[in-house]
Amino acid sequence: MTDWRAVILDTIREHVTMGVLPGARHERPTRPPVLQEAAGPADLAAAFAAELQAAAGHAHVPAGPAEALDILLDIVRRHAAGAALAWDDEHLPLPGVRQALAEAGVQVLDAALPVEPAAHTARLAELDRAAIGITGALAGLADTGSVALASGPGRGRIVSLLPPVHVALLPLSRLYPTMAAFLAAHPDVTRQASGLVFVTGPSRTADIEQVLTLGVHGPREIHVLLLRA
Repeated sequence: MTDWRAVILDTIREHVTMGVLPGARHERPTRPPVLQEAAGPADLAAAFAAELQAAAGHAHVPAGPAEALDILLDIVRRHAAGAALAWDDEHLPLPGVRQALAEAGVQVLDAALPVEPAAHTARLAELDRAAIGITGALAGLADTGSVALASGPGRGRIVSLLPPVHVALLPLSRLYPTMAAFLAAHPDVTRQASGLVFVTGPSRTADIEQVLTLGVHGPREIHVLLLRA
């Protein structure tokens, strides 16, 4: 009989030696200069894109709605997505998303989950074939490359959590330099949504083995389309 306790402990011992901790720092890290003063949309977009890329995400700045739809469809094609999940049209800040997906032969599944356990399980199994999840975004934080997602009717949390690829549609006007600036502009945000999360890059875990893995607890790939007004 295999002694699984010994196997697990040996694996932990092996991987702990691979971990490298950062050196101790006494000074407080400084923010990029662009975020220390009132920054315009272009500066915020550049800072956001750089931070998102550092977190293994992908930022796109289309010239207009037509190019934004082209980028979205290119992501769909690269992942051979035959099915997708999406927020309701009124919560997507890009017109024509569902029509474009339909014309590309992509089925948008109903993301509503029944309460009854058996039906709930069956629906999850059906939704598991969705390769892309498309959401809007309440805000973007330029200093971390994070997107704020506020869930509610027509804005299901499962859309950004279940598919392996998440595409967030974020107007440039919703970029903020920091979380503090965002919360100052939306003091009642936690009372206006059933849930509020800040997503910074793909899902990741290193666990106790300190081996980084993407996509364990959510999407392994995230794209943010920064939309012009």
